[in-house]
Amino acid sequence: MSLTHQVREELAHLPLGRGCCRRAETAAALRFGATFRRRGGEQRGFGVVVRSSSGAVIRRLCASLRDLEGLRPEIAVLEPGGLRRALAYQLSVPPSARAALLALGVLDGAGRPQAQLPAAFVRRGCDRDAYVRGVLLVTGSLSDPRRSPHLELAAPDERLAHALTALLRDSGAASARVARHRDGWRVVVKSGAQVAAVLAHTGAHTAFLAFDDGRLRRELRGAANRAANADRANLQRSVSASGRQVEAIEHAVERLGWEGLPEDLREIALVRLANPEASLSELGDLLEPAVGKTAVHRRLGRLVDLAEEP
Repeated sequence: MSLTHQVREELAHLPLGRGCCRRAETAAALRFGATFRRRGGEQRGFGVVVRSSSGAVIRRLCASLRDLEGLRPEIAVLEPGGLRRALAYQLSVPPSARAALLALGVLDGAGRPQAQLPAAFVRRGCDRDAYVRGVLLVTGSLSDPRRSPHLELAAPDERLAHALTALLRDSGAASARVARHRDGWRVVVKSGAQVAAVLAHTGAHTAFLAFDDGRLRRELRGAANRAANADRANLQRSVSASGRQVEAIEHAVERLGWEGLPEDLREIALVRLANPEASLSELGDLLEPAVGKTAVHRRLGRLVDLAEEP
């Protein structure tokens, strides 16, 4: 099961909660997840259709519409076929339910799709979280926990995308941003900690734990790989520097002889030749008396200079 499907199933099975939160969640699911269909004749006006791969999401939305507005939406099961590769569920609300759709902020006073976020549904923190939950139920998409974090929510237009971004920021996703895709507008969050915060705020606690566990594992692997790469690079630099120092010592001895080297340089030269893989600190400990890494580095540098003198 993908994390996206896991989140939808978990959210769809949460307790329905208080009326204000249910109303915010239902309004969001209809406004962000519905396709608007215009009809003429006696049924003139806009109806809405919501499709989902989750039967639990459709059942939850149907229960809320029945309890909040007394509606009896039509539900259909769509078999795979054509461009549809999997079973899908469809909920339809006819134009005759205009009063209910107006009350939910789905349609405006003129009977057209509402262009703004209904302020009455997002005044309190619990309502804002419920509204985001409604959007997650119908349009949310999450990356696999083992991959780079990515939460994406589809929006009907740019204005609603920006409004949703503000709600996500209240839910802990400070970096939420609006992006234009070929097929419409998206709100995107790419911070693992912030995606986890949104899941926790909206009530997807099991999915939050799975996502956060995957995120932490990925970050630990990344930190371990970076540390290993840094150690490998440091070792390569140390080996390369040691090789240059040994070569410089051999040239200096060839030019000046051992007796021609100052005593302190002769000692460090002998120690380096005997311990080509030792670090500067280890070389300093082998001297009598012991000296620090800075002194060792300085003496080896003098040997290199002697070797390069004409």
